[in-house]
Amino acid sequence: MTVVAPLFRTAGRFVSPGGAKGKLTILTYHRVPPDIDPLLSSDQVDARKFASHMAVIAECFNVLSLPEALERLERGTLPSRALSITFDDGYRDNYTMALPILQRHGLVATFFVCSGYLNDGLMFNDVIIESLRACQSPQLDLSWLGLGLQPVHDMVSKRECAEKILTSVKYMPFLERERACTRLWETAAPGKERPLLMMTDDQIRQLAAQGMTIGGHTHTHPILNRIDLASARQDIVHNRDLLADLIGHKPLIFAYPNGRPVRDYGHEHVQLLMELGYQAAVSTAWGVATRSCDHYQLPRFSPWDNNPKRLVLQLLRNALTGQDPLTAKSAG
Repeated sequence: MTVVAPLFRTAGRFVSPGGAKGKLTILTYHRVPPDIDPLLSSDQVDARKFASHMAVIAECFNVLSLPEALERLERGTLPSRALSITFDDGYRDNYTMALPILQRHGLVATFFVCSGYLNDGLMFNDVIIESLRACQSPQLDLSWLGLGLQPVHDMVSKRECAEKILTSVKYMPFLERERACTRLWETAAPGKERPLLMMTDDQIRQLAAQGMTIGGHTHTHPILNRIDLASARQDIVHNRDLLADLIGHKPLIFAYPNGRPVRDYGHEHVQLLMELGYQAAVSTAWGVATRSCDHYQLPRFSPWDNNPKRLVLQLLRNALTGQDPLTAKSAG
């Protein structure tokens, strides 16, 4: 990559300029497992792929903390090829795997944390995956989910089953979703202890102490459009206050759970974040941030390619074409 990095940097100055016309690429990551996990999605980023990504990004882009990048974007002083790195949810491997890689390259990142799952909690999607991983039966009766009898005799069938369950429960009301996941665990992995996948309170403190940004991501990761506004406020405030206790100040940047404008959150949630003192928020609409973007609906991009050259080309293409992401507009 070193030989062609100057070419990519030159191209990047035109595709992702700085100054008043600056463009900010914001990357999204979630888990960074030590090895490829056959039960996770095919576009997963394990530690080896993440290390490859960071090596390329450190060579070809100007990486800024998200708060600094947004401040400079607003002032019109963003450097060309500007990029910020973010993680969603609060997985423990963000601390054990991703942090040392970031530090090796002198990079910083923002970690959007669901406070309700810290220490010994498990997010609903991981309850599904881990229950199937622990399952020793060749098939599961999921008629109660409308899925009938599902084969789970190997990793391929378990992965397919996990996708079906996830699709079935993802948009359920929170309590109904929690009950479904609990029933699945008791059915597939009776008597088994759930694994510890999320960061601890102390690891959150350590991230902040080492120059990383901690952002809000709700307490229980509800799809905001599927709960009433009062419940959304309560969940967001609880998350904000718990994180403030851990890091010594209220988080100022937020990530919408699931993050798709209109489908997952609405303009009323944008207004709510403003009322609660947040200064910016990120979605999962693809594109790049510009001065004209709504800073409470910033676009992000999820990199996946293993090949360093193709990865940079993906990022440059996103910067070139992703300038007007979908947003949740005010009804008025």
